[in-house]
Amino acid sequence: MTDAHKIALTWKIRESLRMEGFDLSGIAQALPHHEDSQHIGEWIAAGKNGTMGFFDRSLEKRGDITSLVEGAKSVIVAGLRYYSNDPSAGSDNYFISRYARVRDYHQVIEEKLNRVQKIIKKEVPDSVSRAFCDAGPVAEKVWAIRAGLGWRGRQSLVINKDIGSFFFLGVIVTSAEFLYDNASARDRCGDCNLCVEACPTGAICSDRTIDARRCIAYLTIEHDGDLPEEFRGKTERIIFGCDRCQEVCPYNKKALHYTDKELVPDFQITSLTKREWLGMTPDEYKKLFKSSPLKRTGFNKIRRNIDFVDYRSPEKR
Repeated sequence: MTDAHKIALTWKIRESLRMEGFDLSGIAQALPHHEDSQHIGEWIAAGKNGTMGFFDRSLEKRGDITSLVEGAKSVIVAGLRYYSNDPSAGSDNYFISRYARVRDYHQVIEEKLNRVQKIIKKEVPDSVSRAFCDAGPVAEKVWAIRAGLGWRGRQSLVINKDIGSFFFLGVIVTSAEFLYDNASARDRCGDCNLCVEACPTGAICSDRTIDARRCIAYLTIEHDGDLPEEFRGKTERIIFGCDRCQEVCPYNKKALHYTDKELVPDFQITSLTKREWLGMTPDEYKKLFKSSPLKRTGFNKIRRNIDFVDYRSPEKR
């Protein structure tokens, strides 16, 4: 492929991503980075992955993204912001993370990336591509940093100086060649420690990783069984996820709201009162959250989280 063709193709794909509504995009050269799997391996060895065994099972592939697509040469990374105000602020209603107030982001991002993949295939007919969104052995945050979208904050999330950290990431691994963004964004956290101080359970580690065993998001979404008693009273009104470390970040103080029409918060979800949550049946839950991230967690875990927040012991549930 000539340089002129690479330039034209790079512009076309960036423009396609913009037309799909993505706020950020970058392209990195697809190369093995075995240090990625080494770092994740150290995190797992320390037990910080909790019960998320899928990290261990996919460790080798996470260190070599070229193993995911035959002839992989490029990693396209795109970011889509989803920030919205907290409708439960100032009330005693339960809190669910902002990303769960909208349609399941996996579906939204994958549909957009699939349309971009078709453009790549049209422009480079012999190319092979795969799209990923928080599913599969791809270290999205690492590749977002390599593609220049931002830097890793103390709370382990990618922060962009213009739009903060409230954005979803999607990745396309492809055999097509582009012009690459080789400059990583400068770390702008400085001496700021607000996210560490704001974490109610002390889950943020000094190496900019998260100890899942102490993370409210992990505990309310992934963890099976009863929640640790040591955190009773520290989860506030939170029954799904947690945005505390992001809410205090200076780069999110002026976070721009979502603009994509597919990421409009669902009023049926955001308007739920305590009484409605407590009176909800399993069938009603399944129907209401059929296209929501809350579907995966399920009715029983959410009720467990509610009981924990409301100080209900197992025998009183």
